Amino acid sequence: MNMAQRRNRRLLLALCIACTLTAAGCGGNRPQQSRPGGGLEDGRQQAMFDRDSRNNENPSLGVKERWVNEQNQKQTNEAGNRYPLDPNNPLLSKSIQFDPQVAQKLMSLPGIQSAQVLVTEANAFVAVVLDGHNPDAEASPEVTSNPVHSKGGVGLFGTGLKPERISWTEHGGLSTETATEIRKQTQALSQKSFKQIFVSANPNFVQRVRFYGKEEKEKGNLYDYLNEFNTMVQHVFPIDTNTRK
Repeated sequence: MNMAQRRNRRLLLALCIACTLTAAGCGGNRPQQSRPGGGLEDGRQQAMFDRDSRNNENPSLGVKERWVNEQNQKQTNEAGNRYPLDPNNPLLSKSIQFDPQVAQKLMSLPGIQSAQVLVTEANAFVAVVLDGHNPDAEASPEVTSNPVHSKGGVGLFGTGLKPERISWTEHGGLSTETATEIRKQTQALSQKSFKQIFVSANPNFVQRVRFYGKEEKEKGNLYDYLNEFNTMVQHVFPIDTNTRK
């Protein structure tokens, strides 16, 4: 084998190794969900859920505009005029409010200590605490702080704050069977027809939703938290990372 042949052979071998490593790396970064509402197992994926500056609150700029162009667009669909803000990402919402009546009825289900139900223009998001769990002890303390208001506030995902510092992967004991039953009951108990119902017992999600409840009572609405909510649910309920704006 002459020198040119040996050189070509080494180049071919190096190329094969590089391709193998690339394929393995892509497989390792592929989002993998745990149980319902348990977020992504791979924390390296979390950064991609906060790419849009509209999902950050910068204290020097105040609260950014919230999907102004999209809110002015008239859209309808087959589900009783209930539609997601972005058809490629059903988690994005332009409004959120609590449904305490449905939440109270869900707490009558066996194994559920407490429940909170947040309703958007298209979907419902249910935060539950199951028997044997205490989110006061299990959650990060910062999810019950970091407020956002009309003049600013960084919230949970403000500039310079790494989203992976908060764990969204703990499933809080929620099984697929329990999540399915909660979704079924939420639709049956509500007067609205939801496109999708998302359920999580993640303690950080539960505590932040509880914090939203306190803020809503004080402010009368959750408008200031809409950007943060849109970011948070992408961490807790990842669907398709390729459609993130």
